[in-house]
Amino acid sequence: MSSTTLAAQANTPAKSPASSIREPTAAATTTTSEKDATAAPEAEVAHAAGAHAPHPLSQLGQSRKHLLLFIFAVASFVDVCNVSGVGIAGAQIAFDIKLEVSQIVWIITAYSLTFASFLLFAGRLSDLFPAHLVFEVGFVGLGIMSIVQSFVTHNKYGFLIVRGLGGIMGALTIPSGYHLAVHMFPDPVEQPKKLALLGIAGALGNVLGLVLAGLTMLASYHWFFRLMGIICLVFSVITVFVLPATKADYDPADGPRWKRLDLVGVVLMSGALLCFILGLTQGPIDGWGKASFIAPFVISIFLGVGFFVFEARIHPRSAVLPATVWKIKNMKVASLVTLLPFSFWATSQLLYATYWQVAFGWRPLHVAAAALPQGIAALIVGGLVQAVPAIINTPRITIPVGSVLVMVAEVLMYYSDGGSGMNYWKYCFPAFVLGSVGAISVFMASGINLIAFCPPEMGGVAGAWTQVLAQIGGAIALGVQAGLEGTALADWKHNARSFWFEFAAFGLLAVVYAIFYTEPTGALEEHQLTRERIAELEEKFAQKEAGSLPSA
Repeated sequence: MSSTTLAAQANTPAKSPASSIREPTAAATTTTSEKDATAAPEAEVAHAAGAHAPHPLSQLGQSRKHLLLFIFAVASFVDVCNVSGVGIAGAQIAFDIKLEVSQIVWIITAYSLTFASFLLFAGRLSDLFPAHLVFEVGFVGLGIMSIVQSFVTHNKYGFLIVRGLGGIMGALTIPSGYHLAVHMFPDPVEQPKKLALLGIAGALGNVLGLVLAGLTMLASYHWFFRLMGIICLVFSVITVFVLPATKADYDPADGPRWKRLDLVGVVLMSGALLCFILGLTQGPIDGWGKASFIAPFVISIFLGVGFFVFEARIHPRSAVLPATVWKIKNMKVASLVTLLPFSFWATSQLLYATYWQVAFGWRPLHVAAAALPQGIAALIVGGLVQAVPAIINTPRITIPVGSVLVMVAEVLMYYSDGGSGMNYWKYCFPAFVLGSVGAISVFMASGINLIAFCPPEMGGVAGAWTQVLAQIGGAIALGVQAGLEGTALADWKHNARSFWFEFAAFGLLAVVYAIFYTEPTGALEEHQLTRERIAELEEKFAQKEAGSLPSA
C-alpha cells in the first residue's frame, strides 16, 4: 500500500461498516490534487503514522464480530470433524470403495495429507490476497467437495481424489479465519480469549466428529459427509452477507503477487509433509524396514531441511514461512510445545475406538459416547478461559501444569485394561477429563500466545503454522503408536506402550518451555519490538540484494 493511500486513510472519516456489506472497508483513494500537494517527506510521516491504524474489521459492531467469530469456529470444527468422524466409518467406506485392509488408513490421510501440506500456502494467500475471499472460497469449496464425496463411494480413486481436494479447501479456511479474527479483535486483552474459541472449536471437532459420525451412521455414513457439506454451504451464504470485503496487506511496490507466493517453498514444504506422513502411515502397514517407509521418510528429511534453508535465504516478503517469523518472541519454544496437544487426542481416540469395536463389539455410537468426556472437558476449559484469561496469559504456569495433567492421564490409560467393565469409570473417564483439560490448556497457552504476540499483519502465516505443527505432532505420535503396537489387539498393555512415549514427550517439553520461555512486556509493545527486529532483517536482505553484503 502506498504512503499517499495511507495518508488519505488517516485523514478520511471512517465509513460505517454496515453501510455497504460487500464494499471494501479499507478503500480510501487519493485525488490528483492530494497527490500533488503531498511532498515525499510528508508522505513518509503519514506512512509511519498510519501504517498500523485501526483495521476496518475492528470497527464492526460487537454482535457482527461475534457472529463472524462463530463462523470461523464452525470452519475449524468442520475441518477437524472431517478427520476424526471418518475414522469410525472407515471399515464401511473401505468395503464400498473396495480398499484392502492395509489401505484403510488412506481414507483419513487423503484429507489430512493435503490439509497439512497446503496450510502454509493458504496462510501466504491470506496475507497477499483479501482474506475474506480466501476464506469464502475455501468454505464453499469444502461444502461442495463434501456433498460430492457422499456420492462417489463406489470408486476408490474418485473417492480419495475428492477427499484430497476437500483437504485443500479446508486448509484455505484456517489461516484466513485466524487472519480475520486477529484484525477483528486487536485489543491485546480481548484477542487471546477470542482466538482461544477457535482452538476450542478444533478440539471439540476432534471429539464431537465421532458423535456426529455415530449418529449419522444410524442411517448411512453418506449422511455424515452430506451433513458436513450442508453446514459449510449454509454458513458460507451467511458469511457472504455479514463479512465485509477488505483489502490485503499487500504493497504493489513489492512486485506482482504471484512472485511472492514462493511456489518453490510450497513445493518443498508440501513434498516434505506428504513424504513424512506417507512414511509414517506406510511403516506400520508394510514394515519399518521396507522401502515404502524408508524412501519417503529419508526424502522428507532432505526436503524439510531444504525448505528451511531456502526460506532463510530468500527475502521474507516472498517466503511462505518468512525468516521474520523467528523474530517473534518465544517462537521457537512455542512451536515445539504446539506439536504436543493434538497427539493426546489422536493416540487415545484411535486406540480406544479400534479396541472397543473389535474387542468389545461396541457400536459406533457407543464408542462416540464413551469418548465424549474429552469434548465436554475441552468445552468447559474454553468457557473458563473467557472468565480466567490467566489460563492463556501465564503460559509458564499453564503449560507445565497442563502437561502434568496429560502425563497422569497417560498412566491411567495404560493401566485401564482397555476400559473393560468398571475400568472405564476408574481409569478411562478420569483420564479423558484430565488429559483433555491438560491438552487444550497447553494448546491455547502455546499456540494462542504464539499468534497473540505476532504482529497482526503476519496473522495468516502464524495461524497456519500452529495448525501445521499440530498436524505434524499428531502424525508423529500416530506413527510411534503404530510402531509400538503388537499383532494381538487383545494385549492392551503391549499396544498401549505409546502412552509412555506421550508421557515422556509432555514431561520433556514442559521443562524446556519453563526454562527457555521469556516473559513478554505486553502484546502491543512486543508487536512493535518484533516489527523493529523484522525491519533490521529486511534491511539486511535489501542490502544483500543491492550487493552491499556478500551472499550468505
